[in-house]
Amino acid sequence: MGNVELLPVRSAERVAVLLNANARSVSDALKRELENFVPPEDLYYSRCFDDARSIARQVLDKGYRTVLTGGGDGTFVGYVNCLFEQARQPSASTARGALKLMPVPAHEILMPRFGVLRLGTGNAVAEFAGASGRRLGVVEDILRARSGEVSMARPLHLLVHEGKRAPFAGLGIDAKVLNDYVSITDHIGPGGLGYFCSVVGKTLPSYMLQRGIPNVEVVNLGGPAQQIGPDGKPIGRDIGTGEVIYRGPCKIAAAGTVPYYGFGFRVFPFALRAPGRFQLRLTAIGVPKIIANLRTLWRGGPPPSGILDFHCDKVAIRFDREMPLQVGGDAEGYRREVLFEMAERPLELLDFRASQPRD
Repeated sequence: MGNVELLPVRSAERVAVLLNANARSVSDALKRELENFVPPEDLYYSRCFDDARSIARQVLDKGYRTVLTGGGDGTFVGYVNCLFEQARQPSASTARGALKLMPVPAHEILMPRFGVLRLGTGNAVAEFAGASGRRLGVVEDILRARSGEVSMARPLHLLVHEGKRAPFAGLGIDAKVLNDYVSITDHIGPGGLGYFCSVVGKTLPSYMLQRGIPNVEVVNLGGPAQQIGPDGKPIGRDIGTGEVIYRGPCKIAAAGTVPYYGFGFRVFPFALRAPGRFQLRLTAIGVPKIIANLRTLWRGGPPPSGILDFHCDKVAIRFDREMPLQVGGDAEGYRREVLFEMAERPLELLDFRASQPRD
């Protein structure tokens, strides 16, 4: 998981368990099981964004220092952003004798540490954190977090798009899958079958019939960026602020701060090699080449020619046409231009692999 500093976690703290009631894995059986081990006042279920916003307010008001989210990457991203939104609500201050309401600066926000349970269709952050994949294991993860047995946390860097924090985002085929998936879930239902049908029935056929390849210009707006070779090592000179990182044909422009994209797919194998920067992956290779190299790509092996990787902290991506966009695993419609940048500071993420032995 990279050379990342591990941070100690205080034991036996109250833990808020924030679950997405719409997630397929958050079943009635799981709810009954959790009610045997978790106090009801620490269990929260959301069915919509307004629920998540209200729960975030309660978490902050009650002073929880640790929260566990369950329901996939979208649930984690939703709660993170709701907590930031609620924590930034204006606070009273005085200036020249008048009372003013000032928003809390992001760097002053005290956020709880997060643990992510493997309870969604996409579980990139849960895989990164070493969460268990079994239902019984999910309960065990919750009990271990509540008892303090999960003894360490690690920094989790996030990127930002239009104020939304997420561990990954992208334009192109990956986002088209998510947009197609959203469009058919009403007919087929959520889960792996929905993803399979969206890929085979909509995404791949539309890309194989697409006329012409989109063109993109990617400009570095942050500190020095660096191209990465197939072995993960830097190649070439630093790319300065304002310089063009890449200009040309492109079918996927994606960025991530964690290796995974869900389902164990290591689409950003070099994301942890430069803390404070995200891995940017660009490619114009076609579907047949992706399929031919899918096994290697899935495992995070050396990418084939035609896939370009970079470490950056802020980029502007401009396509010559509207492209499907996803942020944190949530379909966000279509954009011609986006800006990805690193969030001001990392979160603390519980590491389920680093446990404190029981007495």
